[in-house]
Amino acid sequence: MHYLAEHQTFASTAELNAAVYEHIKRNTYELNDTDRLTLKTIARYAVKFAGAAHLKAETLADIIGKSVKTARRAVNKLASLSIIQKVATTRKINGGHGANIIVILPVDQSTMTTRGDAEKPKEPTDEAPKITNEPSHSINLSKNHVIDTVPACGLKNALPNEIYSAMARYFDADEIYKYYGILLRAKASVDPALVLEEHPQSFVEAWHAAILKRKQQKIRRFDDYLYASFRQAAWTVKARENRGLLAEFETFLEAE
Repeated sequence: MHYLAEHQTFASTAELNAAVYEHIKRNTYELNDTDRLTLKTIARYAVKFAGAAHLKAETLADIIGKSVKTARRAVNKLASLSIIQKVATTRKINGGHGANIIVILPVDQSTMTTRGDAEKPKEPTDEAPKITNEPSHSINLSKNHVIDTVPACGLKNALPNEIYSAMARYFDADEIYKYYGILLRAKASVDPALVLEEHPQSFVEAWHAAILKRKQQKIRRFDDYLYASFRQAAWTVKARENRGLLAEFETFLEAE
């Protein structure tokens, strides 16, 4: 058996790629460009025995175009963040220290949220959890805010066009304001960073589906059902984004 086989940490290259992507995402503010390039380079050389690579510091430095000192510093930083583990080796000839085996560690499964492991969106129900309102860039959605501070004539410009148009077909300014607040809270419970203007269609479809059920008198509490529907739409958008980012990352790793 190859000596690296005992250090393999992933069952496949896909699992390795997903873990590397998640490590980078979760350590966005800790990792600089050199750290990320170092991790990606190690991952490229850790494919045959997924997760384990045997790279000399000098070799790694040449590949990333940095000094040996910088390469070692990046490796040590990755190890300090529990992204990789260094396994000391001994030279067979003279018994001295050899190049470390570098092992990419799995992400803590208790908090990992990638494609397949992300929390699955739940089917809409009549109940919605209580959650603090998310402020909008254009509208103050604090609990005691009144619609008078947002004139009806300005509401159209404050909302994404597609969402405003969908809601305006059925309701006036007061109710549009309320339902948009429900949408923002649902989105924030999944990922506050999601930009509605970039993904309006999923939320518009959720809105029309909820309106249809209301017309069919299949909903007891419309606001709660709408919250759950918008939340599921947010999960759909987030999953789509993650798939796209992971595909780009896998393409990068496979590039020569």
